[in-house]
Amino acid sequence: MDFENVESTVSQKDIYTGKYISLKVCTVEKQKGYAQRELVEHNGTLMIISLSQDNKLVLDKIYRKSIEKFSLEVPNKRIDSSENHIDVLKTQMMEELGYEIENIKKVFSFYPAVSYSDEKVHLYYARVKKVEENIENDSCTTIEVSLDDVVDYIKNQDILDGKSIVAINFLKNNIENLGV
Repeated sequence: MDFENVESTVSQKDIYTGKYISLKVCTVEKQKGYAQRELVEHNGTLMIISLSQDNKLVLDKIYRKSIEKFSLEVPNKRIDSSENHIDVLKTQMMEELGYEIENIKKVFSFYPAVSYSDEKVHLYYARVKKVEENIENDSCTTIEVSLDDVVDYIKNQDILDGKSIVAINFLKNNIENLGV
């Protein structure tokens, strides 16, 4: 396989620049001609696999307009700036969900859709403790799910988000080795 064969950008047109994403169309030169690439630029996402003191997975139930339904998801946050990832996650877990992070470590980073987006997901794993029961949050509801039941939530299509499914499968296959 020739990894030296890269596409060079001939031209780029910015189609849309929004608060969260940007869309551009690039004309690229290939070995045998030209092609168009429609690309989404995204600042990236932080995700945190959170296990409670009872070994239950913390999930957010959030309405997603893109699919017109609720989605159960591993807590995640769009990266807005160059803030420290762990500080951002600690703040999110406490202020939005009512959980204190006791131990946290980075697991890995991945690109969920390299064919059209530069979004990079930074996945963390943490042990958490519930400290506030009644967080006022009109955008999501938090639930705890046992590790034995979480795969059923995926099979029943309660968990639809691909990034969350990656995180859950990683957890299920590696929980003994995470060491937090």
